[in-house]
Amino acid sequence: MTIPEQSAGAPEVSTAPWYWCDFEPGRSKAGKTPPGSDLAALRLGLTLSAGTVPQMWRHYRSKVDDSLAARGLVPDKLVAEHMALSLFAMHQQGQARLMHARGVGLGQAARALHERFSTDGVDGRMAAAAQARSLNAVFFAVRGLVSQLASIGQPLDYTQVLYDLQSWPYPDSRARTVRAWGMTYHAYTKPTGTSASSN
Repeated sequence: MTIPEQSAGAPEVSTAPWYWCDFEPGRSKAGKTPPGSDLAALRLGLTLSAGTVPQMWRHYRSKVDDSLAARGLVPDKLVAEHMALSLFAMHQQGQARLMHARGVGLGQAARALHERFSTDGVDGRMAAAAQARSLNAVFFAVRGLVSQLASIGQPLDYTQVLYDLQSWPYPDSRARTVRAWGMTYHAYTKPTGTSASSN
């Protein structure tokens, strides 16, 4: 059982500019999945660095300062978008439905892995992601989790993944991201019928 996109009533139309948002309900490509040619181009980013893959350039939505661009300098926010695009493309490959789902963060999605993978194994992958100290390190850790999520068809909020990656170079922001992952991954919901006084 996968965790569905969180919504209430008619879906709110996203104003986010990111590639995967184009396929959300109410957007220009709603009801469709990304074309295979796009996904193939975006998957190149799994092994090639930001700004070096011409096939990905048209899919970038981050604004980059002209002076940085002229010097060939890639800001962290674009590196994070590059990583999120490549992760999304890997996740979406071979799927019949959209693997971007608003409101489903990494911690929450990872809980669904317990149905097929060992709890200790998933715990280890989440811990590796949380303990990563560089953007590249967290990317590789999250990549392992995304591969497992793809195997069970569990969607993930890629806008949130992008924001999580963007937070990584900044210790305070990274700590907030890690806390959010931990709290949503280990969130406890009392089973129906359990007495309020039960321990």
